Amino acid sequence: MLTDKEVCNQLSSLYPDFGTCGDNLDINWDESNEAWAVDFEYAGNQIRHYLDNKDAAACVLEDQCIGLGIEFGQFR
Repeated sequence: MLTDKEVCNQLSSLYPDFGTCGDNLDINWDESNEAWAVDFEYAGNQIRHYLDNKDAAACVLEDQCIGLGIEFGQFR
């Protein structure tokens, strides 16, 4: 299983204008939803996006963060 640090570092690497880990971007495994909870704040807006483990692995291992990229894109 991936770590929250791996997922967060990859997301901030792919989307640097959306923040940095521990600042305005936080990633945690949400056991009740069996998914990664991606919390971020951008331009005064806060959002939580759930990323399933398969999508998180594709993001970290293959640079394919399509769902989250669409979510982030709504804030541009």
